[in-house]
Amino acid sequence: MLRSRIVSLGVSLPGRRLFRDSSLDHAVRAGRDALAHTTYWPADIELLINAGVHRDKHYAEPAFACFIQRELGLNIDFQGRQTFSYDLIDGAMGVLNALDTLDAHIRTGRVEVGMAVASEVNTDRHPRPEYRTARSGAAIILDASPEAAVGFRSFRFRTFPEHAGLYESYVDLSVKRGCLHIDRSPDFEGTALAAIGETVPEFLRDEGLSPGDIDLVLPSQVSRSFVAELGKHTGVPQDRVIDLTGDFPDTHSTAPLLALDKAMKAGLTGKGKRALFVGIGAGLNVGAAIYEF
Repeated sequence: MLRSRIVSLGVSLPGRRLFRDSSLDHAVRAGRDALAHTTYWPADIELLINAGVHRDKHYAEPAFACFIQRELGLNIDFQGRQTFSYDLIDGAMGVLNALDTLDAHIRTGRVEVGMAVASEVNTDRHPRPEYRTARSGAAIILDASPEAAVGFRSFRFRTFPEHAGLYESYVDLSVKRGCLHIDRSPDFEGTALAAIGETVPEFLRDEGLSPGDIDLVLPSQVSRSFVAELGKHTGVPQDRVIDLTGDFPDTHSTAPLLALDKAMKAGLTGKGKRALFVGIGAGLNVGAAIYEF
């Protein structure tokens, strides 16, 4: 069966101050970085999905993907080739959903090359103290894998609606220019880990895999304590879990791709390696994906 493969990855890391340092800047920087590491031209990107949540001025409409598409120069003149772009907003789970969507389009032959991008920046003049997400950007390009055993193998998503109220966010429009509020229950981490413990081992069994078959885990980076418990709940040895929490705070939607970037730079994604993406988000939603290098 046709698979989608990772062609290139681009990042705009926390702590690297840009001239404007906006969510658009981080997304575009990451997208340009991804394009620079591939032989594809901007005109080759047929589908762009933006999964970032926190945007400049709390934009909702028009789709923020349109701004990113324009800055990256992805077929903006409507002549010849065309690029379809849209936002896919699902909190910290957005990137996994975007990868699943791109994978489906590529497997069915509707798209040959696609990009998923995310960035997180809260531009409130006086951010509330509960907002601790690091500013960042990440972009990934997928195409059809020429090798049957290389690429995304499968995805799994599961919702636990009984825990939907443990993490909520909203923009207070009674404040000039809006103000982002985040309400996170102290029970969120423990409940999220338990949900992962129900979802991931079952997913691996259904795929005919054991935890020992996984070479690295690329997870959401909710907190240092959260990442430190993932081995116990997934069954994968803890030393195979990529931990970014010693480098910077949680980056929300970009976290799985920044974890992949760290793994690639450390030489952990060589031929034959198998990675497990693990995402957690409000809802309560758990996502997982298996990628074979």
